Amino acid sequence: MKLAVAGKGGSGKTSISGTMARVLGRHGHRVLAIDGDSNPNLALTLGIPAERINDVPTLPRDLLRRGADGPELTKTFEEVRSSHSLEGPDNTTLLVMAHPAPEEAGTGCLCSMHATVRTLIGASGDDAQDVTILDTEASPEHLTRGTTLYTELMLTVVEPYFKSLETGRRMAGLANDLGIDRIELIANKIRDERELEAVTEFADKHGLTVAGVVPFDDRMREAEQAGRAPLDLGGGSPAMDAIEEIALRVVSNGKVNGNGAAP
Repeated sequence: MKLAVAGKGGSGKTSISGTMARVLGRHGHRVLAIDGDSNPNLALTLGIPAERINDVPTLPRDLLRRGADGPELTKTFEEVRSSHSLEGPDNTTLLVMAHPAPEEAGTGCLCSMHATVRTLIGASGDDAQDVTILDTEASPEHLTRGTTLYTELMLTVVEPYFKSLETGRRMAGLANDLGIDRIELIANKIRDERELEAVTEFADKHGLTVAGVVPFDDRMREAEQAGRAPLDLGGGSPAMDAIEEIALRVVSNGKVNGNGAAP
């Protein structure tokens, strides 16, 4: 399974991406988590300590060359995974597109890196136990550059507010243009039936599917404040339970079941 998680800034897409990766790893999957954000934070959500984040190797700019059929990797996928990744907890492996602290401003765009990530996703494993999760940046950049081209499913994380919902709709439209097989919404930080209804009415109006519902949970905020992965706080968490349910449906059914239940 190859999937992308998208959404407006602050929607919770990175928390959901990292938690899904950990959950699936705990259930025996070989998970490749790719941080495709130009301001990467997925390492922390995976449970990699903050003091190690700047040590995470990033993808070099010379991994692609022009082949007869288009861009191709200069190394095998497994070589890249071995030399430019960091092993995380629960059978996860992290690849980071860009360093969180550029040495100086005005150094140019990340166009070639988007192409590299796209090619790596295409080359990643297709076995039943292999899962590749791309945490996109909070913009349509990955869609306009086709970074998500080889993903089978895009989960767009939305909050019950118009700007977030509209961003989700726009991203879904771009994903559809790329020919991504399945495009689903995850309603996040839902406090009550009224907020869930706002999401479902918007989705129905625009022909979108609400694939799952993650309730508002103070444990997520506490994890952010502590600089820790939500799964590492311990104790019960309704949001963690909901994300686990969505993640397991993705891999067990080949798609997300569009029967999101109210929190």
